[in-house]
Amino acid sequence: MRHTSREQNSALSEDGAKGTKKRTIEDKRIWSQGFTTAGGEDEVRATRLDHRLLEKMAKKLNKSQKYLREQISKRASRRGITSEAAQILWAKELGLGTAHYQRRQEPHIQLQVRELLPTVFADLSTLEPSSSGKKARAPKQKSALTAAIEYLLIDTELRARCMDLLRAKGKFDRVFREASTVLDDRLRKLSSITDRKCDPAELAARLLHPNNAILRVSQDKGEQEGFFLVCKGIFLAFRNPTHHQLTDKFTRENALQFCAFVDSLLAALGKAERQP
Repeated sequence: MRHTSREQNSALSEDGAKGTKKRTIEDKRIWSQGFTTAGGEDEVRATRLDHRLLEKMAKKLNKSQKYLREQISKRASRRGITSEAAQILWAKELGLGTAHYQRRQEPHIQLQVRELLPTVFADLSTLEPSSSGKKARAPKQKSALTAAIEYLLIDTELRARCMDLLRAKGKFDRVFREASTVLDDRLRKLSSITDRKCDPAELAARLLHPNNAILRVSQDKGEQEGFFLVCKGIFLAFRNPTHHQLTDKFTRENALQFCAFVDSLLAALGKAERQP
């Protein structure tokens, strides 16, 4: 009986070793297919790479999607970020649009992109060596300014209407005029108010004032009032003056900063609750 027990224990040990080996092989297979860590060493989650963006990257580089997945995983591991963030950053380096995919990511992934994006800008402004040994700019690569605009302006409507104005050589008061109009129009669409005679500052009061808010961005009365005052202030301080007079006092940097701020307001409005 003892001999049989030892044989059973030996068999169990062999089975356990085989099971461990099998799980190890399976783990390697899973990791090779694009699984990555997020938030801790013991936490494993499936990577959700964007297939359409992956196809564009493969076409741009003339490489297989399998190769790209492997390289994205390596880039993520090297930088200590998620594969989603690594894909977005690499796509930006290639001059591909990523706003839609980036907007759908979790906050910590978007933060990783923001923190590392300056390195992309630096790469875009450097000259790369060609096969002849001479330095030449990578063909069809977007400028650092275009990459910065796409990064800062997530709202597609705002970006579409302000991109060309931000890339212009001057007359940046037009950016303030257009961006504030996008904010005004978004408030009207979200509230279904069609009365164009309603002044934008008055519109902000009707929709956002904490005492009778139609659009509630926060349950905290102080935060709601702050958001209302910010929107009202933008209309009074920037929208009205640029709609009634021309000025050359604004720089490109001023315009880009203003657009980025309006973009954050539009994002907050997108999450607002409409009150009955």
